[in-house]
Formats: sequence, C-alpha cells, structure tokens
Amino acid sequence: MIDLKIGRKSIWAAVVLLLTPAFGGQDAPALRTFHVPGVALEFTCRALQPGEVILVKSRNDPTVRRIDVRLRTQKRRFDFDAGTGTALLGIDYGAKPQAYFMEIGVERRDGSRENLFHKLVVEPRDFPQTKLTVAPGMVNPPPEEAERIRRESVLVADLLAAVSPSWLGSGPFVSPLPGFEPFPNFGQKRIYNGRIASTHSGVDISAPAGTAARAANSGRVVLATGLYYSGKTVIIDHGLGVFTYYCHFSKLRVKRGDRVAKGDIIAEVGSTGRSTGPHLHWSVRVLDSRVDPWSLAALPLD
Repeated sequence: MIDLKIGRKSIWAAVVLLLTPAFGGQDAPALRTFHVPGVALEFTCRALQPGEVILVKSRNDPTVRRIDVRLRTQKRRFDFDAGTGTALLGIDYGAKPQAYFMEIGVERRDGSRENLFHKLVVEPRDFPQTKLTVAPGMVNPPPEEAERIRRESVLVADLLAAVSPSWLGSGPFVSPLPGFEPFPNFGQKRIYNGRIASTHSGVDISAPAGTAARAANSGRVVLATGLYYSGKTVIIDHGLGVFTYYCHFSKLRVKRGDRVAKGDIIAEVGSTGRSTGPHLHWSVRVLDSRVDPWSLAALPLD
C-alpha cells in the first residue's frame, strides 16, 4: 500500500513509462534500478527523460527513523516507524534535459543526521509532431466564451491542487478502454488549423462513439461536467495528489462526489470539445507533473 504523508507543495508523480502487452501489444522494456550508497532506498525507472518517472521503495533498515527525498520541487518522506513504503518522483514532460541533484536527508535512531546529493542527468527526448484541423471556435474562441474558459481553467487548477491525505486506489492502474489500441502521442507537439501550437499532455485511444469508458483505478470523482475545450470530462482523485483525467465523452455516467471502483463505467466515448473524431483523451496529473498514463498503468502497485 502507499502510506506516505504528502504536503500541499509536495509532488507525487506518476510512474515508470511502459507499454505492457495489455496496452499496445508491445513487450515491456527493461527497467533500470539504482541505489545511493548508504541509503535504504531503491530507485527504479525506464529512463531519465522528460515524461518519465522514478519509483522509489524503502528497504528495511533498523537504524533509520526517517528519510526525506527532494528532487526539484518534489518532496517525499519515508517514515520507517510506519514500515517500508513506496513513493514516486516524476520528471515533467516539460523538464529541460540537464543535470539535477536529488537531495536525500537521513535521520537515524541514534539521533544522527546526514544529507546526501545524488546527480540525475535528464537526457533529451524527442516527442512526435502533427497538424490537426478543428472547428475555428476551438482555435479562436468567440469573445462571449472567454469568461467561461477562464472560469473552467481556474476550477480544474483548484481541483488538481487539492491533495487527498490517503491513497484511494486499489492495485495497479488499468486502461480505461481495454482492448482498444492507443495512439503513441503523449507529449505530441500540435499545430491546430496551421496557427496555434500546443502540447498534448495525455494519450488518445480511438473507439466507436458510445463505447463504455472505465475508471483506471478506484477513487473519488471530483469533476464530471462539460468543459469548453475538453468537452464532457471526468476527473478522478486517487489520493496523494494522483489524478486521472478523461475527456471528449458523449455521455457521463457518474457525478461529482461519487466513489468509483477500478473498472466501473464512468462515461461513453464521444467527440465533444476540441476533437477530430470519437476517442478518449486520457491524461494523468500528479500535482504539477504531467506524465504518460501508460507509465501509471505499468506500475505494480499493491
């Protein structure tokens, strides 16, 4: 189980970027595991690149009371009195490829403390590019929609900034459209109508209109409504700052405040909002870390 405390300014980031055989028909790539000498933590990742994540697990050490880990703005605390634990550190897809220093503070039971620094070199990553044509109002909204768009932006930002104190998920995350092939378009650079550029923060899964979409894990629905750009949208809070975000539905099957179990139907596939055809847009926000949803689905959460 995930049992770490997290503060409002902490970053819980989503997990190792993999495409498993269940997602896209590809074999899972090998993971890298590394340790910091003298620290009872194990770090696992696929790669150190933008959009990737690092899984951190504490190991039994009777001499340790607490370990604090900080990477950029992300902070994680391991309380060894509560037993071993698991944490996630994310590399946002917009992170610059350069060297970062991970700070690790160890407090031992004899009262001694030490601070260590471990260098992580984030390597460049190439993201795909594409050009899309959408309704003109989805590129240059009419003036009368400006206030609505601003209000929705504030609403979503406030929801994603609220950190639930306990883990609400149950086991590993799964595809919201099992059996349907995803597009490899996480982080895609997009040009709409030849003018407006944006970055795709999630992945798209094509499916016929009306196909039932399911919750990727257990949690609490914090938004279920129509938004200007993303159309009919559902956001699920899985606790500790982890959110999954589902867009462009034709019909919603849940409402705000509902508790959902993994696999529950939450909506039906559609093409509302800024969309070029029936599909599901699925993204993951972990506070300010934007990561590939398949990375979250690949993590063996217990």
